[in-house]
Amino acid sequence: MPVIGLIGYMEKYDFVINLAKTINIMNKSVLVVDATLDRKLKYIVPALNNIGKAYVTQYNSIDFAVGFDSMHDIENYMCDQGINIGLYDYILIDMDSPKSYEFFRTRGIDKMYFFMTTSVLSTAKDRDIVKAIRVYNQDEIKMTKVLHKGFMSRAAEDYFEKQVEDYNINWQEPSYEIPDEETDKLANIDSQFSGIIGLKKHSKIYTSTIADITSEIIDDVTSKEVLKEIKRRKD
Repeated sequence: MPVIGLIGYMEKYDFVINLAKTINIMNKSVLVVDATLDRKLKYIVPALNNIGKAYVTQYNSIDFAVGFDSMHDIENYMCDQGINIGLYDYILIDMDSPKSYEFFRTRGIDKMYFFMTTSVLSTAKDRDIVKAIRVYNQDEIKMTKVLHKGFMSRAAEDYFEKQVEDYNINWQEPSYEIPDEETDKLANIDSQFSGIIGLKKHSKIYTSTIADITSEIIDDVTSKEVLKEIKRRKD
């Protein structure tokens, strides 16, 4: 059961939801863990039976764990509910702070995608996250960049790399980009209000990016196969 870390100090919950749905339409079961400080998924993903601050709920055939303080808390909750966490094909963990990495890394992370945007604040926060990752990883750190296109300048990217060069990051190829287009913003808003995670309304660049990452996570499918499945769907 591969665990995928989606790391970085930026709002990426829409991308995480869309990535989970893309993996799901390839006939894979997914658990999405919201380990962010603001826990905004509690307001995006409706709960079937919200009887506490932390719960697991299903939304569009995907399970979401929201409101938990650690991976151990999720495992204990699932055990109490009679759910076998080991039956998921993939776990996606959205992390945006050193604390979230510390408390949600316990199952190990098989692939790490680092989401980057610009501004001195986000760069400083990202550096803190990388420092925390370094504390818990004595070996070389392998991560893949996901750049928020439209906000990430070359100067900002170079500045970030300069800040983290002492932490021995092995940036994996290829890197990816999330476009900053109105088409994608509107598609995400439609998904939130309709209750259906729609993929077909997104821009070609966005869809291609999410298909490429999906094919990298799922070893036995190609990006073309993922795109074909997205286009085939009616939602």
